[in-house]
Amino acid sequence: MTLPTRYLVIGAGPSGLIAARAFKRYGIDVDIVERHTGAGGLWDINNPGTPMYETCSMISSRTAGGFVGYPMSPNLPMYPSWSDLYQYINEFAHAYGLDDLCEFGISVEQAAPVDSEEGRYWQVTLSNGETREYRGIYSAIGTQWLPQMPEIAGLESFTGRAIHAKDYKSPDEFRGKRVLVVGAGNSGVDIASDAAFHASTAYLSTRRPYYFFPKQIFGVALPDFLDGRAQIEQRPWMEGLAPEAFMDVILSTVGDLSAFGLPKPEGPIGETHPVVSNTILHALSHGLITRHPNISRIEGETVHFDNGASVEVDTIVFATGYQLHYDFLPEGTVEYRRGHPKLHLETFFPGQPGLYSGGTIHAAIGAGWTVYDYFANFAAADAHATLTGENAENMRRFVEEYRPDMKAGFPFVDTPRNENQYDAGMLLVTIPQTAREEYGIELPSGFDDAEFYAALPRR
Repeated sequence: MTLPTRYLVIGAGPSGLIAARAFKRYGIDVDIVERHTGAGGLWDINNPGTPMYETCSMISSRTAGGFVGYPMSPNLPMYPSWSDLYQYINEFAHAYGLDDLCEFGISVEQAAPVDSEEGRYWQVTLSNGETREYRGIYSAIGTQWLPQMPEIAGLESFTGRAIHAKDYKSPDEFRGKRVLVVGAGNSGVDIASDAAFHASTAYLSTRRPYYFFPKQIFGVALPDFLDGRAQIEQRPWMEGLAPEAFMDVILSTVGDLSAFGLPKPEGPIGETHPVVSNTILHALSHGLITRHPNISRIEGETVHFDNGASVEVDTIVFATGYQLHYDFLPEGTVEYRRGHPKLHLETFFPGQPGLYSGGTIHAAIGAGWTVYDYFANFAAADAHATLTGENAENMRRFVEEYRPDMKAGFPFVDTPRNENQYDAGMLLVTIPQTAREEYGIELPSGFDDAEFYAALPRR
């Protein structure tokens, strides 16, 4: 038989579109299947199951957060809204002809490897009953669709409404309610801010301390300041200041977190994912919301905390993270740890040639889509080597032998959220540089923005 030469990308969100562009750059034919009726992934608020909510904005800036080689319009806000991002993603898809590759309203039910005498390919069963054969698959199914709920004594006795953040849509849901938000990730503090400004009473429960950063510093977006792109007026005290010292300067603009009723972190900056928000600190300082520690138990409408305090609430929103599971793959194909897949370079499935994944990495603020692009190009380079034989030995060595410490020895807090939290310097500098210099893997043109990320603080 003749092996197929087409590859399948699952998902038309940002990660899937990035991957499809990478494969196209290598001259590889791809199909994109998307279960929703259009592109955009979770940024389409009408996509069933999306965690998007009306007040959501990008955690990165319009400058740092865009696609490589396709900057956002300078007319967009400093921090674009979900609707801005949705439009921008679709413009990106159209600009590169990716929307022409998409088949909407179709999901992958099953994908299984087939080993023939000529080599491996993948047999894919779609929701429309069709079966297709592909040389390989790139999964971009997203990481924020399968909610992770905590185990809390008495939760089943709660007499109000208890939901995961995935099901929150509008601050209108909070009007006249006593609301508790659990979790201080960036979505959690967004939702807590909505509760502070719209609920009759609002509370925030966090298990551990976090560093809180402002969204702007010296009048520019925080990510733009960190990666050096923002042009700011130089002040005498800045001369000779080491880059890492600027982090202390930024934190000093927030000050002592105990003034806001928040616990003070003791570990290094970056041990937990930083919280970037102006509104939550405003709400805390104005008494619009009160912080409490971890929940010990729930009795009816009463929530008890570890410090002995208790409150009565009507609504609990659990902003407690997500798991990721590849339901379409045969059991045993993927190793999981605490709800997250364990992949090599977060791209390659060990022992499964032709199977790739993307969009699962957490890195520095503003670096997400650039990181996704780097690693999607590694997958595309591997597919190109498979199809053409070019640079095949180097790709084999890269995939099988290169085992970097993606956390770079940094003591990230041991939580499920940090399973795929990695060192920004490794992701943006060390790994791409090693791929190029030691394995001869050149990224395609269009990575002009990468020079900015080389100076990004490593934590």
